[in-house]
Amino acid sequence: MHVDRKADRSGGVVARRAARLFAMAAAIVGPPASAAGLDCGPPPAAQAEADAALGKAITAPARDAASDKTLAEAIGRLQAAGLRKALIVDHAVAAYCPLVAREDGISLDRKQEDVRRFASDVTSMLYGSLDPSQAETAIILSLPVKPALSDRIAAAAAKAGQSRDAWIRGAIEAKLAGN
Repeated sequence: MHVDRKADRSGGVVARRAARLFAMAAAIVGPPASAAGLDCGPPPAAQAEADAALGKAITAPARDAASDKTLAEAIGRLQAAGLRKALIVDHAVAAYCPLVAREDGISLDRKQEDVRRFASDVTSMLYGSLDPSQAETAIILSLPVKPALSDRIAAAAAKAGQSRDAWIRGAIEAKLAGN
């Protein structure tokens, strides 16, 4: 049996070149969007009390008034036990992020926004509202608006002699009250 070594070597060269080109193309294009998951980072150092309390309070990525109340109660217990606020935020986000990461049918951008919003909400629960008239566990809403609408809000707030936040809060309350 005759084996053509030259053909075998050139075939190997072609295969290696093809493999290198494929690897370079993959590196340039990057992973497919479906493979790009939410990176929750390494969890903070274990803290049994925080992990237990927050693990019981944060059980699903969907949030409502009842889950926010349960979370606020867990945060209150941890604060009463003397845990630092930053540690509570870290452990709350570490408990929430994997729940969001496992959600199907949600874009990576939406998952990242959900985690950012949750972190902001927990921070506002811990550090209090910027407006002393608000409840202890006031939630800070973040809403993107176009520049023209932002300008209209600023003008309306100035005309009413209120801060933007106070004017927006009043507009929301009036709309919900049916006014």
